Amino acid sequence: MKVYEIRVQRALSPSGLPEYDYALNPYVGCLHGCHYCYAIDYTKGPPGKMWGSVVYVKANLLEVLRREVRRLKPGVVGLSTITDPYQPPEAFYKLSRGAIEVLAEAGFHVSVQTKSGMVVRDLDVLKRYREMVDVGITITTLRDKARILEPMAAHPLARARAVEKLAAEGVRVWIFMGPIIPGFNDSPQDIEEVVRVAHSTGAELIYDKYRPRPMADARLAANYRKVEVSEDWWARVKKAVEDICAKVGARCVDAEEEWAAARRHRR
Repeated sequence: MKVYEIRVQRALSPSGLPEYDYALNPYVGCLHGCHYCYAIDYTKGPPGKMWGSVVYVKANLLEVLRREVRRLKPGVVGLSTITDPYQPPEAFYKLSRGAIEVLAEAGFHVSVQTKSGMVVRDLDVLKRYREMVDVGITITTLRDKARILEPMAAHPLARARAVEKLAAEGVRVWIFMGPIIPGFNDSPQDIEEVVRVAHSTGAELIYDKYRPRPMADARLAANYRKVEVSEDWWARVKKAVEDICAKVGARCVDAEEEWAAARRHRR
């Protein structure tokens, strides 16, 4: 594991995701090293080539961000879109914590997404700005096999406990069950266990299929197996998810449908 500090000229960038106005990525690369991550295909240099082993820390991020929020129109910020904001270096640098404070104070809404239980460290900040923050925690499966594809991320049970703690303190929290990968976490048992966590905590569950990309595909094939995603397979899995959500009584949304709704809203 190698961590390097870099300096940047920009903190916020326009988001390519319809639900966000801006993206904020405090780090380049991710030490969680998830083998299916689409961010591999969007990360240049050593952090991309040595995925899970090298990360760049944007050491002057908060300084730059404080300048930007004074001139940019407030909007929704995705923290983060191609890295995990609560990966190991965050324990020391506290860039995500600082960014939430800066953005919320300036009237920006912050949408956090992570695979780390470390987010509960910032419960005081999340509670203070609960009207300006939501937190998404990715749980692909609650079983130990998560380690196969998410080798350095927090155990999914630790993530489930983070969801429970955040929800208990009144922080708006949601679960991202994705990607759903053929033959890995697409069984009714895997799905229902995650859905029940969402229901018991009152969290919304957003689910999505694996979306093939060249470098992520190659890494997945090398560390797990080659994955084929078909329309027929997804139609069956989507129906299973919706049936389980209805049975359990959880609020579940297909990510693709949410993106479409976000696009319509922004027109």
